[in-house]
Amino acid sequence: MKGLIIYSSKTGNTKRMAEKIYEVLKKEHLMTIEDIRNTPNIKNYDFILLGAWIDRGTLEPKTLKFLKTIEDKKLGLFATLGAMPDSEHGRNVIKNLEDLLKDRNSLGQYICPGLVDPKMIEKLKGITGLVVPKKIKEKMIETSLASRYATEEELEEAADYFYEKLINL
Repeated sequence: MKGLIIYSSKTGNTKRMAEKIYEVLKKEHLMTIEDIRNTPNIKNYDFILLGAWIDRGTLEPKTLKFLKTIEDKKLGLFATLGAMPDSEHGRNVIKNLEDLLKDRNSLGQYICPGLVDPKMIEKLKGITGLVVPKKIKEKMIETSLASRYATEEELEEAADYFYEKLINL
């Protein structure tokens, strides 16, 4: 099968995830990997894995817009976020990604931790209580400061997840 991995990356973490998935899947499939900024033609692929960083609990806006152009393809989503996948925020993100895959030929979704852009942390510090309540702002900053790149093991688990999904088709 021919597969396309498309990703959007802000700090390099989602790019690393896309590259790991690509390395594993190219052993069994004819794979192409593209940055979303290159707006690849999706017509000639059997499946697409679309990856992004998480913004406000879902895929960042450019990726969400691209997702709407994908029809009649086997589709999987992968993402990195500044919280741990097993946190409350992580569980909410998983549900949001699952909702994006409803009524589609789904290959599932997978999330890994990701490093929050330091510029975003500085923006958070400048937000007033009128926009975000103080307790929520403090929690967002605390979580952001504790964010980290995904480990090689976590990236390998993501790649194995999609490998298994595709083997079982």
